[in-house]
Amino acid sequence: MRSVRFSLIGAALVALGIAASSSSAAAMSAPFRAQAAGSRTGAPARAIALGVTSGAPVTIASDPVGLSVEYSVLAADLGTGSCPPPELVSTIEGLGVPTIRIGGDSGDETAPAGTPPFAGVTDLPAAFWSQLACLESQTQEPFVIGLNLASQMPAWAATMAAGARSAVPASLLSFEIGNEADIDGPSTAWWNATAEAKSLLPFPTYLDDAEAVEGQLGPGAELEGPDFATPRWTAEIPQIATALSLHTIDGHFYPLNACTGLGQATVTALLARGASEPGGAILATLAQAERIHLPMVISESNSVACRGKPGVSDAPASAVWGLRLVINMIMSGIKSVRFHSSGSSYDPFVVSGTTVATRPLYLGLETAVQLLPVGATLTALRTPKTLSGVVVAAPSGHISYIVTNYAASAKLVTVRAASSATLLSVAPSGSIVTTGQINPVGGKLTVSVARNTVVAITLG
Repeated sequence: MRSVRFSLIGAALVALGIAASSSSAAAMSAPFRAQAAGSRTGAPARAIALGVTSGAPVTIASDPVGLSVEYSVLAADLGTGSCPPPELVSTIEGLGVPTIRIGGDSGDETAPAGTPPFAGVTDLPAAFWSQLACLESQTQEPFVIGLNLASQMPAWAATMAAGARSAVPASLLSFEIGNEADIDGPSTAWWNATAEAKSLLPFPTYLDDAEAVEGQLGPGAELEGPDFATPRWTAEIPQIATALSLHTIDGHFYPLNACTGLGQATVTALLARGASEPGGAILATLAQAERIHLPMVISESNSVACRGKPGVSDAPASAVWGLRLVINMIMSGIKSVRFHSSGSSYDPFVVSGTTVATRPLYLGLETAVQLLPVGATLTALRTPKTLSGVVVAAPSGHISYIVTNYAASAKLVTVRAASSATLLSVAPSGSIVTTGQINPVGGKLTVSVARNTVVAITLG
């Protein structure tokens, strides 16, 4: 993500005392214990009944969680062998079958292997595509390949496409032309045939250049785009989609900004409601996608623009934020959210040699994949404004009530149930993700949802 804000469980689950309210402490399996959330007078608070829904259900048609990664980061992660480290493969598989988009700023800063020196770009490693082929054969992940637009060298696209096609089956391969071309100029220069230009890229030049790149891909290439960072050209999306024969509309979403200072990028801001809800620019892009009957994805997202902020992007709060974001985007009509890695504090996981270290965000995304399987339907729950929730009907027949608490204190919720349920919590502190069993009392399951916590009650 460049210097613009677009307001837009392989890991073990460690048991923590999730607060639950019932008439008997024995209603909870150890180590869970009953605990009523008290009012200011000391009397038990009234539980909020879950079950009444609002609006039409939304079906998860494809991977709700995806990944986005810079070329340079992936090249390093793939290592020096002919195949990637097994731990990298298992970490990716922990997120289901996530689409992997290769691009970002590096998409416009990468040339095919062996390209003679050219201003502003670095060649791909010679073994990149063969290593990617091995990764694909082990994971069967779909890939989106970013193509350089800023350098105005359309012939490079044919070479990059040939490499991608040697690594990924056509049914799992898409392309993306340029990265955040709507802000090319001040932050990332574009080549104007005589020199690098620092002024904003004009729309006619963008469209001409993008069509030239698209023309190098040959018939049958699947394209998504336009991969913008701002609403500057939102109104032009139908024209772009027609000119480039796009099959998916995409955009970027970073709720917080560290591009010009770190003061506003705080844990408190990350946990605020607006940080995990689609802003006006995303909704405007979605409206254009719906107007031309195309699906929309968030092709690049993370917590803090300009490579994150240590202590925020890698904090436990990022797990809560990531899970909230996926749910809210899916409910808005977005098909998937791809979380970006750029070798910085917001990366969901970090590869060092043959080992992988996961960060809190990864736990939130892994939980999202567990709770939101492909084929499930989500329906909004009617709740007070301090809460937000959905009921998820999974293809397995399990029903999950997922509630997030934005209030300053814990809130009690209750669900009708005839048998025990699984209780899962994602919190911005402690063990982050916890799970256990809860038994009904009087035909009800009553749970205290702590502040800034997401709780899922799964029946069956």
